[in-house]
Amino acid sequence: MDAIMLKRAASILITILLAVPLVTNAAFFNLNNVITDSELTDNNVMSLSRIQSFLRDKGSYLANYITDGLDGPTSAAEIIYGAANLYELSPKYFLVRIQVEQSLVNNSSPTQQQLDRAAGYGCPDNSSCDPDYKGFFNQIYKSAEAIRGIKYLGGIAQNGTTISGWGPRITKTTLDGITITPENAATAVLYTYTPWVGKYGGGDQSVGGTSLFARLWQEWFTRHYPDGTLVQEYGSNGVYLIQNGKKKPIWNRTTLLANYDPNKIIIVTGNELGAYEDGPPIRFPNNVLLQSPKGTVYIIVNGEKRGIVSKEVLRGLGFNPEEIIPASWNELNSIPNGDPVTESDIYPTGILLQSKQTGGVSYIENGIRHSIWSKEILRSRFKNRAIVQVDQAEIDSYQSGDPVKFKDGELVTAHETNAVYVISNGEKRPFKSAEALNALGYKWENIIYTSEQALNIHPMGKSIDID
Repeated sequence: MDAIMLKRAASILITILLAVPLVTNAAFFNLNNVITDSELTDNNVMSLSRIQSFLRDKGSYLANYITDGLDGPTSAAEIIYGAANLYELSPKYFLVRIQVEQSLVNNSSPTQQQLDRAAGYGCPDNSSCDPDYKGFFNQIYKSAEAIRGIKYLGGIAQNGTTISGWGPRITKTTLDGITITPENAATAVLYTYTPWVGKYGGGDQSVGGTSLFARLWQEWFTRHYPDGTLVQEYGSNGVYLIQNGKKKPIWNRTTLLANYDPNKIIIVTGNELGAYEDGPPIRFPNNVLLQSPKGTVYIIVNGEKRGIVSKEVLRGLGFNPEEIIPASWNELNSIPNGDPVTESDIYPTGILLQSKQTGGVSYIENGIRHSIWSKEILRSRFKNRAIVQVDQAEIDSYQSGDPVKFKDGELVTAHETNAVYVISNGEKRPFKSAEALNALGYKWENIIYTSEQALNIHPMGKSIDID
């Protein structure tokens, strides 16, 4: 069984040795690409109730603020939501903007002047506001109208630049002397609005500038994912596995298809990807034989390389020497070490045994028996693996270990519960709401329905919310 799988892997892995990674390092945040165009213009990203709860969770005065709106007394959340939908701009943009300009999101007792100058639009520093722009409602709606108009996005659409000459792929110098080349219209808009990099990006230390906007956006709205999640930057071919809080590039499509399900990839922004440290690349699928320059043969098992101690052990395990792939020290050193495979190991790469008497399936690895409590776990962990039928007595002869859990990254639920969980580090982490599941980019069609017994194998982990 293992030999057949290895032949198939070996026949396609020649491409691995020739492939180059399709991924690059990313900065903590990119001053040339602060937010994407879609992030600026996604007016559906936050519901009215979500805006209200965000303000409440931040302890903001605005959570209870009422002022004149289009149709009489209106809450701050309703004003932001209304302007966002009318001008097709993201509510997130307004929340960050009013914090950058007047610290209104986390302020429990702002002055009237702060409310009157909420978005800093038409209110020059050290000068009074234009009366047409004064007040929270006017600040939100007038600034939104301007951003959609000829001075900002409209100007870029017609002429390639904003009113002050900022535009995609046009290099300019900020007022604090830093050269910036916006990669998109949204970033050009931000530098038009605030032509300073500021202290968080190596600019003028006396101002927050656009780097403060970038920092707040990342702290508040950059999505973070549990271990086991597959992510891909929008517009890129590179795919990463989030593991131990790091992003591990999957070296090529062969490895991706052998180890993971591409339908479960979540598309993220470059800034979201850049929030993770780089981890070691995942170069090879499981159950591949690699030979070092010195002749030692290794087998890849669960992301680790396990040295096979002798030719006799290799033959005894049923592996064909023709399936061995030469590997460089750089390739081998990038793979964590596992325990060596010796003559005493029993099924070191694992085998599925099914009882002829009960029909139950167990996974045997290194002589330890791990029960499989549902067909959903079997498909999650061992898709396309062969199953060998044996007597129950043979299965019982192996030492009992922990039951097999779902693979990290799986979305699971049971008919007995209303909760949906993502499996991460063997724990089940519930989503706080359907909105959180949607906002993080998970797909409802990927949810696996299983038994409550299978769910209960996994200890409860920390819940997952949008923020």
